[in-house]
Amino acid sequence: MLAAVASVALAAPAFAWDFSASGTATGTYNNTSTKANSASGTKASTLATKVSSAGSSLTLKSSHTDGAKTASVTYVLDWDGNLDETLTVSGSNKVGAWTASGSVAYTPRNLGCSRSQSSYARAYSKADNSTMGIAADNGTVTTTTTAASCAGTQTGEDATSVTVTDGTMTIILGEASHLPGQNVSTGSTASGAISMDANDEDLSAGAFVGAFHGVSLGYKISDTMSATVAYQLSADNDDMMGAGDYIDGENPDDDDSDTHTTSGFGVAFSGTFGPATVGITQASASSADQTGATAPGLLSTKMSTLGLGVKIDLGDIDPWISYGTYTADGGATKAQHKHTASEFGLTYALGDDTVILYVGNSEDKYSTTDKALTASGMEVGYNTTVGPASLSVGYGTKSKADDDKECGLTATSCDGYSLTDIEVGLSFSF
Repeated sequence: MLAAVASVALAAPAFAWDFSASGTATGTYNNTSTKANSASGTKASTLATKVSSAGSSLTLKSSHTDGAKTASVTYVLDWDGNLDETLTVSGSNKVGAWTASGSVAYTPRNLGCSRSQSSYARAYSKADNSTMGIAADNGTVTTTTTAASCAGTQTGEDATSVTVTDGTMTIILGEASHLPGQNVSTGSTASGAISMDANDEDLSAGAFVGAFHGVSLGYKISDTMSATVAYQLSADNDDMMGAGDYIDGENPDDDDSDTHTTSGFGVAFSGTFGPATVGITQASASSADQTGATAPGLLSTKMSTLGLGVKIDLGDIDPWISYGTYTADGGATKAQHKHTASEFGLTYALGDDTVILYVGNSEDKYSTTDKALTASGMEVGYNTTVGPASLSVGYGTKSKADDDKECGLTATSCDGYSLTDIEVGLSFSF
């Protein structure tokens, strides 16, 4: 892959392609102490006091412009628990007043790779089945060998969208983030921020939306106001408006539903009024059986979500508020999920430096009888530069409470969980 990109770079002068390479190096000092839950007592266990380092976002890019046409090829390597490798080709063209754009991206790891899996069925030679081998009655030995794809390979066709715009009206068809979540929060380098549905989707405070298959129409009302309407219609499993899960038992075993489709509608508005910029998104969706079968037809999830973001420009002091709520109800099972989160804070400019204050709260319920798992977090941060490098210092705390005394999916979602984090980061992008 690197050889292919290098060959493009060498050919760049002949085809008038621009080439660039970039990446980020980071060194971090971190001191984190946690208490797993209320049963841990008053003594917190220190999990990390260390210096670490990481490189990220190795990007090789080549781009080309020919009149109204543009094209680019981007190759990205990034580590986020595993090695993410992405090859993207994107382009645009303008004819008259309209500009169209689109892209295609793939993860080309382990191309053509497969492995053999063998299973054996053997007869046992003792009555108590303690010894495996060929039995005295000539019991047979069978071997089954199958091929399986290696982990990390591309799992399907790339999902993409086509955008056309004349500067006032924008139409997007395909899979895209058609609606904004409206989160406007700013955090420090420390770990104190909360999220909505931290056990699953782990979204920032705002509308419970993401990328989904659908169509949207955006309209520029004025230089300070714009609005978007979006419609979803897809068979993607657990993907209501891009984030909501099916909770009524209609889940199949793969990414695409064999029985149900999702339809949804949402609107978003953003406007600037004096020093305040306000954004709001409201969306709802439901699943429905498309096979005509009686049993699947009884299963349906309905969801609704709201997101609000407000930023106020007061010169050196810029306060902000982010808020989100989400409710999903299962028809047949009477299942219910509710998530609410709010964040507020400010950034304070000290010349070229920035002071950050963040406070967040969230509440999650996973049934009609579930008592809420609540979380609260706080961060204080300071960002400055050391020559061409960026220096960030942060202090954060987080705590959780649950009257049900449940741990959820992880030990970090227990009643009585607490965290204190001090982090200093020095980074350089090149």
